[in-house]
Amino acid sequence: MVNEKLINDNREIKQFDKFEFIEQCKCKVIDIKGDSYMMDWHVIYRELTSKHNYIKPNPPATEKQISDVEKSLGCKLPNDLKELLLDMNGDNWLIFSTEQITEINLSARKLDCFMPLDCLLFFGGNGCGDYYGYPITSQDGVRNDNVFMWDHEYDNRIWKANNLEDAIKKYYNDEI
Repeated sequence: MVNEKLINDNREIKQFDKFEFIEQCKCKVIDIKGDSYMMDWHVIYRELTSKHNYIKPNPPATEKQISDVEKSLGCKLPNDLKELLLDMNGDNWLIFSTEQITEINLSARKLDCFMPLDCLLFFGGNGCGDYYGYPITSQDGVRNDNVFMWDHEYDNRIWKANNLEDAIKKYYNDEI
């Protein structure tokens, strides 16, 4: 049995067997290395596209495209978003492509009619002008995996999900 450390929502450290944990959570995992694992986004999206025929994943992004986004925005993308983009460069519905991530974030940072938006890294939208993103700082990049929605009408930043996978599933199951 392999014991690893897990930081839960209460930020307590607990011991667990990572293989048992993944099985219990029914996570879609393709590779386990050290303390991290890679999501099998194809499996998640195959389940979603079986219910929603409007989801049309794009071909994968390249490492260069991801690197270009990071350089343009001045912060590293979180691993789960990188993995998703390397699997599919946006889904033509919720998740933006690398080009859209750059364009939308740079445009949002120039808006002067709202509080500054450089504290969020937008990766998706709901089609009505609201964007989903991670909280970021200029020094450290992405602060945590939480996903917030920026409401463009009232300039609200509303917590929506624990992480990218949670946000995608909630969005496509009409829970956010």
